[in-house]
Amino acid sequence: MNTKKFIQYFLLAALLLATFAATSPAFAQGCGSSVTVASGDTLRKIADRCGTTISALQRANPHIGSGNLIYPGQVLQLPGAILGTDGGYFIYVVARGDTLKGLAVRFATTVEALLRDNPEIKNVNVIYEGQWIKVYVTTTPTPPPATPPPSSGQVYYVQKGDTLRNIASRWSTTVDEILRVNPQLTNPNLIYVGQAINIPLGASSYIVQKGDTLKIIAGKFGTTVENLLWLNPNIQNANLIYVGQVINVR
Repeated sequence: MNTKKFIQYFLLAALLLATFAATSPAFAQGCGSSVTVASGDTLRKIADRCGTTISALQRANPHIGSGNLIYPGQVLQLPGAILGTDGGYFIYVVARGDTLKGLAVRFATTVEALLRDNPEIKNVNVIYEGQWIKVYVTTTPTPPPATPPPSSGQVYYVQKGDTLRNIASRWSTTVDEILRVNPQLTNPNLIYVGQAINIPLGASSYIVQKGDTLKIIAGKFGTTVENLLWLNPNIQNANLIYVGQVINVR
C-alpha cells in the first residue's frame, strides 16, 4: 500500500471514529436510564447499542462485578440513571461528560458536599462513567403512600433507575402532565422506588399485569394481537410477555 492510500484510509477511519463518538450519547439517551436484557444480549452488545462501555456497565451495576454474566429479563442500570433510596439521599450514575461541578449545579448542591459525601473520590476532576455518586437531599423524603392516589388512568410503581422524564417518554406524555395528575409530587427530581404514580389518561402504553396475554390486552384496547406486535417489534414471541413490561397499545 502506497503512502497516499494509507493516509486516505487513516483519515477515513478517523472520520468514522469521530462520528461514532459524537453520536454515542444519543444512543445512550435512546436506551433510557435502564435496559432489560434480551435473549442473546451480551454486555458488549448492550454497551454498543446504548453508547457506553462494558466497564461503565460494570460500574453502574456492581452486582455484575468484573464478570460478563447477564441473563434475559435482568434490568441493568445505565449511565445517567437516578436510583432512589430511603436514606435521605439518592444515587446518581455518572454519565459520559459529567463533572462534579456540573452535577452540583444540576442537583442544587456544592462540589464540597459531593466530595464530603463520596470520600472515594480522591480527585475533584476525575469521575468515571458508570460510577455511583451519593447526592443528599435537604428535605426529608416523603415515604410512598400506603394506598395509591386517585387514578386518572393507570398507576405505575416507580422502579430503580426511573425518572419522571423517562417515565413520561415511555408513556408518550410529558412531565408537566404527570405532575398535574400527581399533586403529591412536590419535587419532580425526587421519586422513590415503589412510589405510586398516576399515568395521565390517553397515554399510549400499557403495563403488563399478572394474567395478561397479548390477546387479553388487545381486547382491553379494542385492537388486535397483530397490531400490538407491529407496535412492539421488541416482542419476538407473541406468547411471551412478562409482568411489569411496558408495551405500546396505540
